[in-house]
Amino acid sequence: MSEIRKLQLIGGSSYMVSLPKDWVKANNLEQGDELFLIVDKGYVRIQPKKILDEEKVVKAYVNRIPRHDEKFLTRYVYALYIQGLDEIVIEDKTMSAKVLSRLSDIVRTMIGVEIIDASPKRVVLRCMTSPDLDVKGVLRRMAQIISGMIEGIEDSIRLGDKEGLKEVAQLESDTDRLYLLAVRLENRLVREYSSPARWNELRYMLGVRMVAKLFEEIADSMYDFAGYAEYLIESKETDLLKYLGDVYDTFNKVFKAYTEGDMELSEDVIRMVEDLEEELLKAMGEKDDVYYRLALESLLDATRHIKSIGEVAFNKSVREHLSAKANQKV
Repeated sequence: MSEIRKLQLIGGSSYMVSLPKDWVKANNLEQGDELFLIVDKGYVRIQPKKILDEEKVVKAYVNRIPRHDEKFLTRYVYALYIQGLDEIVIEDKTMSAKVLSRLSDIVRTMIGVEIIDASPKRVVLRCMTSPDLDVKGVLRRMAQIISGMIEGIEDSIRLGDKEGLKEVAQLESDTDRLYLLAVRLENRLVREYSSPARWNELRYMLGVRMVAKLFEEIADSMYDFAGYAEYLIESKETDLLKYLGDVYDTFNKVFKAYTEGDMELSEDVIRMVEDLEEELLKAMGEKDDVYYRLALESLLDATRHIKSIGEVAFNKSVREHLSAKANQKV
């Protein structure tokens, strides 16, 4: 429903517009109640403050978990977590002590979640992470972990340290946890950015989710590479270190291009990655060693994900460039 109302000048220095009576009644408002104004360029959104306060804590109730096997249970709890809910109450008459134990194990793999109440047929999960947590910081931390993974793999190959390669698994697990947190934060923020005036921010958040997923995939590729490299340490495949260094270089450059909105750097990285893809494909056809080929395939997967981030970065920088030009004309 839309209406046109006239702006009125009050007391020579303030402006006022009346609110529809039906809307005031529907929200149980009275004189003196506080209203929350979200002010954006060309757009003002009004929301009763008491309703906003109620919405700050988002709860959900689950009457029954459809299946109790470990894989389904993990996927199901993760899906609940990323919705951005603050509290999840699970009530299931068929829940056994074994299922409760599984839930506890799953919760320990997620950032900021605790079981605050548990009984034989009821479990309450509370998400302790702040809704104001910086999603950019989560992405930055994921990028740091991936850079650390590559550096650790390089050092382990040079030193012939097989145990060092195995430690990469923990870092890959950390990126998985941060990815879930990034999606959770994105889902919370999307609700706030649903007004037309904030569509640019909404597009940014959707881009964040895509980049976080690509980061997770790159971490998976590095984990796979470390596993195959373990079998190649004694063969001293020095070209693997060269290709790994190229992946490290392009990854750090693409993250810089994304965070700084650098259009030209985005284009440079895309071209660098395309050249690296050709090199890797050529190298894969030159040797018959299965582990060597699988290691190169893992690097190839990583480069393709880096290229996708480069394309996201390029599109983001173009959008920001257009926005800056538009603002200059105003």
